[in-house]
Amino acid sequence: MNDEQQPQFESAKSEVQRKTLDQREQMNELMRLRHSCAHILATAVLRLWPDALLDIGPPTDEGFYYDFELKYRFTPEDFPKIEEEMRKITKENQVFEKSIQTRAEALAYFEGKGQTFKVQRLGDIPEGEAISFFQNGEFVDLCAGPHVMRTGNVKPGGIKLLKVASAYFRGNEKNPQLQRIYGTAFKNKEELDNWLKMQEEARKRDHRKIGTEMGLFAMDPEYVGPGLPLCCRREPCWWRNWNAWPRRPNSRPATCA
Repeated sequence: MNDEQQPQFESAKSEVQRKTLDQREQMNELMRLRHSCAHILATAVLRLWPDALLDIGPPTDEGFYYDFELKYRFTPEDFPKIEEEMRKITKENQVFEKSIQTRAEALAYFEGKGQTFKVQRLGDIPEGEAISFFQNGEFVDLCAGPHVMRTGNVKPGGIKLLKVASAYFRGNEKNPQLQRIYGTAFKNKEELDNWLKMQEEARKRDHRKIGTEMGLFAMDPEYVGPGLPLCCRREPCWWRNWNAWPRRPNSRPATCA
């Protein structure tokens, strides 16, 4: 969240691990809502960019994401039109319908669609576990659920796309690089607004932002790497005083010139 100012340069470090069926049964209402929003996002992206290839779209602790391969490069400027399409889909009140397919049927379906990442994801499903699809409207995805009953259960005012990042397929840098769109969802607009306000307050207290503004260090995620500070000239004086402070409890650190 703290790197929102340069989302095009951010790289996702990992992907959410596939949940077991028992873990899916334990997903609460909010996680089910966010899982459904990931499918709504993919539906919207395919309407706007029909040649997009799909990977996975799980819920997360803070929202959801979906990974795409597409020649077009997403930017935050695309978010308003994607969100508008997502709102249309919620208003269409599409039913999330589950179906069971054989492995051969699932393979034939995705090969026919040219969805190569989905073909590979079929191999993640253990032998003996049912291969399930979920469909909402025209969108069909390889998915074990669970979801809300209808897209209309998602309140349009409770959805927001947050950032876009690069993500390697299966988190391996030797694999193709995908585009990951992150979003969040809440039960209503009020809950979303409250969360966004808390995120903004957290950004104001971010040590990376404060240290940069104070001139203690600089950050350059593109050339140096995220989370690696470049100490400024006044930093050694500040650091020496800070380390000495506990040994001189009645004094205060000097001000560096």
